[in-house]
Amino acid sequence: MSKYSSKTISFIAIMAALGNVLSYISIQLAPIVPSIPFGPVTVSLAFDLSHLTTFISALFGGSIIGGLVGLIGGLVAAFEFGFSKGNLITGLGLPLGKAMTGLTAGFLFKKYFKEIKPLLIIIGTIISYIPEGIFTIIIFTVLYPIYFNMPNIIANTIATQIILKAIIEMILLGLLVATFNNNKSFVKYAKTYFSN
Repeated sequence: MSKYSSKTISFIAIMAALGNVLSYISIQLAPIVPSIPFGPVTVSLAFDLSHLTTFISALFGGSIIGGLVGLIGGLVAAFEFGFSKGNLITGLGLPLGKAMTGLTAGFLFKKYFKEIKPLLIIIGTIISYIPEGIFTIIIFTVLYPIYFNMPNIIANTIATQIILKAIIEMILLGLLVATFNNNKSFVKYAKTYFSN
């Protein structure tokens, strides 16, 4: 972290905090499936818009900053879907998955989408989710049946619903990030955190 200025560290803190606020609000306002107990584990599904700050951070700060904001900004979701239900696998896995999305988005936005156009941002948000999506599938289709003795058909159904919901979220978030990126005042403000 020594190579980052105090402004950059402030940006990470602000965006991670905002990511957690967005997560809490969206989870409370947009539940899709209420808490359903499956033996020792309870599963619920809700929209989570915390990745808005992950993608903005990745767009302006790159992979490391996007990954950190994803990791820290995923703590509310980790508590809501994991720790509060006694589920350490989801509690630990959710922030790690979100960090993967931030790392991937930062890499894609800097390396391949240098001239950021709205359609490329939407494509970038969808592609950036692929590592987290694979990680999510492994958690539900491999770890849940082993550790919670969950039937494979239920684990596969849950994983499928999460991935479909996430794709919708990525498209929506891509549209929002593209809108922010087209706002010159916002772009100028965000870039001040990374100027020397």
